[in-house]
Amino acid sequence: MHRRALRIMMVALAVAAAGVGGALVAAQEIKVNVTYVCNGERIVIDNCNMRDTSDTSTCMVGHPDTVLANGLMKYTYETRGNLKKLLPTCKQPTAQELAREEAFKKKQQQIYDENVAKANPQPAAQTPQAGGSGGAGNPAGVTPPKNAEERALRRCVSSGRPASTCTGNGLLGAFTQMVSQVLPGADKQPAPGPNMAGVFVGAGGWRLDFIDGGVLVNCAGLSPNQESYALDLKNGHATLTIATTPRPLVLAVHGDGTIAGPPGPVTIDGVIAAGYVSGAAGTGATQKDQYGNLYDPAGNRVPGNANNGYTQFAPKRVTCSAINLTSKGAGVGVQTMETDLLKSMVGGDKGPATPRGIRMHGIFAAPTGFSVQFFPESVILGCGPDAARAYPYTVEVGAGGAVVKIAAADHPLTLAFRADGSLDPGSTGPYQVHGRIVTGQDDNDDFTFAPMEMTCKLGVMTPSQQIPASGGGPAMMNAGGGSASPAGGGGLSTPAAPLGNAVLSVIPGLAAQPGALNPLAGHPYVLLRSSYADAIASAGVPVPPGVSPYMYMGTACGNRTPDCQKMMNAINADAASAVRADANGRGTLPGVPPGVYYLMISTRYNNQALVWDRAIELRAGTNSVTLSLSNATAIK
Repeated sequence: MHRRALRIMMVALAVAAAGVGGALVAAQEIKVNVTYVCNGERIVIDNCNMRDTSDTSTCMVGHPDTVLANGLMKYTYETRGNLKKLLPTCKQPTAQELAREEAFKKKQQQIYDENVAKANPQPAAQTPQAGGSGGAGNPAGVTPPKNAEERALRRCVSSGRPASTCTGNGLLGAFTQMVSQVLPGADKQPAPGPNMAGVFVGAGGWRLDFIDGGVLVNCAGLSPNQESYALDLKNGHATLTIATTPRPLVLAVHGDGTIAGPPGPVTIDGVIAAGYVSGAAGTGATQKDQYGNLYDPAGNRVPGNANNGYTQFAPKRVTCSAINLTSKGAGVGVQTMETDLLKSMVGGDKGPATPRGIRMHGIFAAPTGFSVQFFPESVILGCGPDAARAYPYTVEVGAGGAVVKIAAADHPLTLAFRADGSLDPGSTGPYQVHGRIVTGQDDNDDFTFAPMEMTCKLGVMTPSQQIPASGGGPAMMNAGGGSASPAGGGGLSTPAAPLGNAVLSVIPGLAAQPGALNPLAGHPYVLLRSSYADAIASAGVPVPPGVSPYMYMGTACGNRTPDCQKMMNAINADAASAVRADANGRGTLPGVPPGVYYLMISTRYNNQALVWDRAIELRAGTNSVTLSLSNATAIK
């Protein structure tokens, strides 16, 4: 199979998958994916705007009787109002075709519902118990993922990437698997590293359209032809080598969105459209009906469709002008059209556009459990298998080498490319990932989350085929050291290495809403050696007079200012013990030496921010405290 034909097949699969959102438009009077015959021409309504059902919104209309030179059918856009007037005048779809489409939509809706369910685990009924949790990666009360695919989908959604993007990526992965059954090896993923994105155009008909696994190249009247390429970021330059014949194209990629080649014209071996093969070829058919169905001389139906033909391509060598390309005004490429179509099928936002130029793909992981997972528009920072957060990133190449800059406001990262293909963050210190976990959906069908703050040590990250299965711990559990305190000792108590024999159990006293998790579910419970205000003061961060230190820290971290990380580091250093509450809001902190400590807990209850910041004396053995409205402080 020609590589370009493979790309067309992928597009066709994506278009065919419009049925995933089919039931979402089933109530509309315009039926999709069935054939109308209008003025002798067949038309198929591929999809309509799902959010806007007014007469001015648009629908994508396929014209199976018109096949373009690139081998794809012609598509146009018509308003819903115009179609309402046109379709009643046309020959209507047959009852059999309507029945087939309804059955197809029902099946696709089932697939869609299953994907939503994977990203939307429902809390399981819990029996109150003293302490314990479902583990850092799976808090009690949240149904564990059934498989790796479901876990990856949850992680993607909770990272902050649009749900439509996460589901669309999953569908595109499914299409790739389908193609691999037809063309073994087509689903082989390239090694993690730099790649290119976007469309670049120039004089002489030049166009480079970067797609997964290659680039579509055409110039001087050639049809787009898929070629492989390599991107080298060594020696302070970005060099792009495209495997064209008779000679590879060696190009320079610049940070201003331009690509340049050597001076003078270049010779390219490509393809041009050279004819059309009817779908009737080789079937023995001698006649067809108005729908393109084929029949033999005896009037028997034969397999195939006269209109399901394909364009033949012939090789051609041309001389193209010198290469000076820009991404400005280049339009949308095949990759963007595919992904946007998949996102629209699940009724979600398109999300941020992919920047054009040098991007990254794949997973890089450190032995500590810290990882980065690159996507075209963002990168997910991860600690362990589940805590994850997505941020924008850029790739910059300069005299000092190539780096990836990750725009995490409270703790930005710069990852340097090493000669062995690994990424070096330049530090081995702790890094807190502001993770979340999906707990359900609200009345607006938006996902709801519980916090999953985790901390991992940074380290050199090497290419990986999967996210680390373990690593890190709750955000307060990686702090080391600590100042002297009345309780004595430093460091953080852990279940494996408790610092003492005074154990505190926290019991929730706030009522949970029917069908919802406890308002304290999944929250970190921390014992400080100093009061919260004193711990903040030790960071050298001045809290304005009359402002609650909780409120000040919440504002700083919400805005991702540098003060946030300073205060978090101070809290971590002052922590003596910590635990994450289970789905019932219960938690038992690892033992500490007897003495006076300060309990640090916060939550929102009935739209009011509450904190428990109180001195508590712990004696040897078991101690307990019940959290209630009477011993909480409201933050205003």
